Amino acid sequence: MPAGGSESSMSGPIKQFNKRLLIGIFVIIISTIYLITLSLDAASAIYMTPSELVSYTTKPEERLRLGGMVQAGSILQQSDNKLEIEFTVQENDSRVRVEYMGATPDIFGDNAIVFVEGYYINGIFSADTLLTRHPDTMEPLSQEIIDSDSNDSY
Repeated sequence: MPAGGSESSMSGPIKQFNKRLLIGIFVIIISTIYLITLSLDAASAIYMTPSELVSYTTKPEERLRLGGMVQAGSILQQSDNKLEIEFTVQENDSRVRVEYMGATPDIFGDNAIVFVEGYYINGIFSADTLLTRHPDTMEPLSQEIIDSDSNDSY
């Protein structure tokens, strides 16, 4: 059998393999580009404090992040829907009213440092994400708690 004949019979499977390889690489590249654009869109929210937000002109479709402290006594929970809350985020003398629907973190409460993400429309920040920050201070256990440890039998 001539050498040219065997090469032509092998070129079919090789061409098919190369075609599948190129399609696979193309799908991976397109998927990667799609995921990058999704992450850039999510990271494109502008971070602001209440004083910056009050003086900033926003567009209704502009996604924002707001950070500050929850004003003491400002948390209102709807009686018919426990997941719907309103509260005020403050920074010095600036305050922004926030509406949020969803579960709140355990440490959410008066004077908690919060970060919300959403849209600022007509003077109210409509948040779809609520995060809290743990306090910076750590307190040691009191001597009473240490002395009352029932496992101190060794």
